[in-house]
Amino acid sequence: MSDNQKKSRRGGLRRNLSWTFSGQLVVSLIAVATLFITARALGAAALGVLALVEAYVRLIDLIFRLEPWQAVIRFGVRAHDAGDDAALARLVKLSLLVDAAGGALAGLVCLLTAPFLAPLTGLPAGTGVHYVQLVALGLFLSFRPTALAVLRIFDRFDVLARIDVASALLRLALTAAAWLAGLGLWAFVLLLLLQSLMDGLLALVFALRLLRRRGVRGVAGADWRRALAENPGFLRFLWNSNVNVILRQSVNRLDVLAVGALLDLRAVGFYQLGKRVMNRATKLAAPLRQVIFPELSRLWSRGQHARFNRMVLRMSLAILAVQLVVAVPILLNLEAVIRLIFGPDYAGAGPVMAILLVSSIVYASGIILNPALLAMGRDRLLVRATTVSAVLMAASFVPLVMAYGVEGAALANLGFNLAWTAGCLLGFRHVRGSLGGA
Repeated sequence: MSDNQKKSRRGGLRRNLSWTFSGQLVVSLIAVATLFITARALGAAALGVLALVEAYVRLIDLIFRLEPWQAVIRFGVRAHDAGDDAALARLVKLSLLVDAAGGALAGLVCLLTAPFLAPLTGLPAGTGVHYVQLVALGLFLSFRPTALAVLRIFDRFDVLARIDVASALLRLALTAAAWLAGLGLWAFVLLLLLQSLMDGLLALVFALRLLRRRGVRGVAGADWRRALAENPGFLRFLWNSNVNVILRQSVNRLDVLAVGALLDLRAVGFYQLGKRVMNRATKLAAPLRQVIFPELSRLWSRGQHARFNRMVLRMSLAILAVQLVVAVPILLNLEAVIRLIFGPDYAGAGPVMAILLVSSIVYASGIILNPALLAMGRDRLLVRATTVSAVLMAASFVPLVMAYGVEGAALANLGFNLAWTAGCLLGFRHVRGSLGGA
């Protein structure tokens, strides 16, 4: 690679990181404002109902739908770099079919199981089931994974950032309107459905327009079976990359449902408050994983292992530093912050939020290991690390909740992230060692 090409790559990576991080920072601030309004409008118990509805739908979606974006990026980058527009069109068609089939399956399962399983989580048997079924309708139109892959292959992270910010602003405005109008829980459930529809369709519209502008045509009539033949290992990579996500994200949904089953709606409200703040902190780092994955894939495929390792190390340390700068002042004044922002109904949520905030720091510090291992072709190792962590959390969750209440659920979450980060780090070091520490 020439010096000019290297500079262009570095400049593109910095530009993508800038767009993604700034966009996610704005989205996170808007999301905190939305959470503030929702918490004030509903109170802890009703917030718990909303959390259980969202967790149930998202859990079913995670289990029954495979997201193809990581596989499409891994194989689509090669087609794009080679200028093979026809091969890329076939890959996009395959991705759209995977999205459509997975969304339909997840939506049907959610609609059919809600009357039997949703009440077991602590949701009201009547209205709670109807809330779940309403939000589940959004699963049938979920094409965001394909859109993400297309926009990232073409380095249009700015488009994604603008879409996410616009969507977050619209939800904030509608949430504020529902609060000021004195609307009840049903209005906030409708907002969950609207958010699902926007996430599923908005990015796809822009992705398809981008494909046409870049000369990638004929996606609708492309032969998806040929895409499978052209990309051996696509299905294996699709499965392994999703098993890791399914295990990790299922833990983040299942624990909310388990708290509802074991404790009460107020405890769910406390836990959801902490999880949302934790997720906001984590999501500041998560897009960096998505931005860096195409670049790591290129470096590894070209044998540039030293640059690969430096990038992983620098990004991990940078994320840790930012997390500590943001989190430490909050941790030192947590109870006062909670009372000021969310109101007296959430007094006592400090310990839960503190544990979950530390958990988010642990996870975010090792988040770059996820795309690093995938780029190295070590998707099986990543699955093993996530599986072991999930088993440890499953074994410890009920005893910890029985002993410490909702704080025990937060401790189980922390244990999961500690185990996952340690497992990924050990696997990464092992692969580096087998290459002579290159």
